[in-house]
Order: sequence, then C-alpha cells, then structure tokens
Amino acid sequence: MTPWSAEQEIDSQALFGRTILQVVAALDAGAAAFACVEVAASLAEAGARALVAGAPGSSVSELQARGGVFLPFAAATRNPWKAVVNRRLLERLVVREGVELIHVHGAAGLPAALHVAKRARIPLVAEFDGDDKSPALDADSIFVFSRTSLAEAARLRPETASKLFPGLRGVDLRRFTPEAVDSSRVRRFREALGVHGHERLIVGIGLPLSHQKTFLTAAAQLKAKGFFSNDAHEARFVWLWRDAADPAREAFGAELGKFGLKAAVLQGTVSQGAGPGADRPAACLAAALVIVPAGDAASCAEAQAMGAPVALLQKEGAAAEAEEICAPPQVEAFLRTGWAVPWGQPQALARAAEEATRLGATARENFAQRARAHARRFSAERMCALTLAVYARHFSGDDG
Repeated sequence: MTPWSAEQEIDSQALFGRTILQVVAALDAGAAAFACVEVAASLAEAGARALVAGAPGSSVSELQARGGVFLPFAAATRNPWKAVVNRRLLERLVVREGVELIHVHGAAGLPAALHVAKRARIPLVAEFDGDDKSPALDADSIFVFSRTSLAEAARLRPETASKLFPGLRGVDLRRFTPEAVDSSRVRRFREALGVHGHERLIVGIGLPLSHQKTFLTAAAQLKAKGFFSNDAHEARFVWLWRDAADPAREAFGAELGKFGLKAAVLQGTVSQGAGPGADRPAACLAAALVIVPAGDAASCAEAQAMGAPVALLQKEGAAAEAEEICAPPQVEAFLRTGWAVPWGQPQALARAAEEATRLGATARENFAQRARAHARRFSAERMCALTLAVYARHFSGDDG
C-alpha cells in the first residue's frame, strides 16, 4: 500500500529498451531532482534508457553514475521568447533521442512538453498540484499526491478520472535514518543555535509565513504557563529558515520582541543541501517535536524517518484527517506518530508541544518506532514502483 492507495504491478518487460525523458527545473538538491535520479536509476535497472532534461546542478554526477543521461535544458525560463525557443529545442531533442514518453516534474517546462508530446504523438505524464488552471490536467497520465488533489482534479475535469494515478514524493531513507547521523552532527546543530544538550527543541522546518502567527502564539501561551523553564525541563521553540538571507527574518525578529519571546524562540537555517548549517537529519534527530506544514509530505516523512514526533500544521479549510502522519481520528491516540493541528488553533500546537516533551524514554522509543515504520511507506522505492507502473501502462496496451 502507498500512504493512500493501492500499488500497481510493474510490467518491466514493457519498459525494456524504451527511451523515457524526464523534465525538471534543475538537477539540484531538491525533491524533484531527487525523484528524477531515483526514477532514472530504476529505469536503467529495467533496461530502459533514462534521459533527464533540466538546468545543471549538484545531482548531475549522481544521475550519470546511476545510469541516467543528462541533457541541459532551461525548463524553468519565464521569458516568453525563450519559452518559444525552448519548445523548438525540446522538440528537436525528442526527435533526435527517439523519446517515447515524457514525464514533467512540477510545472517547469510543462506547456512546452504538452505541445511537443502532441506533435510527436507520444504520451505525457504530468503532476497535478491542485491548481485549477494547471495544464497538467491535459496530460495522458496525471500523478496526484493526496486525496484532496484527487477530489479537486475529479471535480474540475470529471473526464480525467481514468488518467489520475496516486503519486508519491519519495524520501531518501538512506540519508534519513538515525544510524546515519553521527552524534557530532547533532551537537554541531545545537551549538549553532546556542542551546545545551538537555534543552528540548520544538523545531519548525520550512514553515510558510502564513503559519507564523500560530507558531508564535503557541509559544506565547506556553511561556505564560512556564513551559520554557521549569523544574522538569528546559525547552526552546526553533524556527528554521530555508534561506539564511530571507528578508522576512528581520520582521520575524521584531515579532519575537512584541511577544516577549526572544529567549524562548530561536532562529536557524536548514535547507535541501547537506553542508554546514543545512543538516536536516540532525535537526530532526535533535528535536522533541518537528513542526511541518501540510502539503510538505517530504519533510513530514523525513522527520518521522528520524523517529521524531510531528506536528502537522493544516491548511485553512482542510479536513481533520491527515495523510502524512498517523493521528486521530484515523487511529487511536496510542498509535499516533504525530498531531494534526487545525488551521488557526495555536492552542492545539501548544498542547502537542507539551505532550511531545512529556514523553518518557520508553514512550519516546515506541513513538519513534511507529514513526519510522510509517515513514517507510514514503520510500524512494515505492515512489519508483508507482512511477514506473504508470509508464509501463503506455507500452503494455493498458493505457485506457
């Protein structure tokens, strides 16, 4: 099972000898590039020729080492003239390389790919993100990554029902596992924040500014209760930015002053990379609770893979259920791997922080085991199995 639907069998013979092109904005350290590399490696193992077109980045060498072929392509350009040129370049690339299927990761390059796929009469696989204006709904196969997106796609375009398939944003469980993180990395993460080893950290990773009020109000409520410094423990909230130069940092600091939280709430930086100051596995391992936004399934799965309890900040108007974690009402409270925090309810986040930091050693270990088991459902292997199964349908006569 995937986190929300049944897997499909892969007809590997249907992929043998095929030429598959993936298009991505850039082969950097991001989630889309990671997916491209993993899928390309799986295609190579299946005997297919795996091409990836995008801007060069840090993942190019790994792609090539694992059997993929990199083709420079400025998929993310917003210049109208360059977009026209890109369409022609992509069309020539498809003809020259004998491409038999195109998969576009994200929105970059999608209009050009739609045009080229129709002219070349080859199938196009795209990803629907919930945007009602997304051209992804015109693709031959469409990956959706949640029940919410599935329902939205079906509502917008009922005729696409047979083209919708469950997608998965896979996680690198080789990197996100406690055994792969040396204690010195956790120590360096703590030292960068200026906190001691006994202080418990409630860490927000990649939170959009729309959740700032909930985050700070929850911290203020806990401060009023003496949460941050009491006889049982010392604790800190931590807001981790993805960009150290984010212009919103100054305003965030001013808000801390207004709330009287400068000592209780710290700021740091964590990114997709693996260099100093960007160690997400260490951040998750150091945390008593990781706070992530709904929709960021990768960060949610990564935290659980490290054994960390997760508070999932839901979007406005979202249902009570959460697919990224195990939490009531889907499961009993004793089976939870985190807390679903409804939109605009800081008291729910404060309660999650209190419960997470009160976990004893045995309860914390049991929690971590459940979290790691749930994270395995988001593995790169499952992502590739789902992706290749959809590719194979177009070559096995089972494409509807």
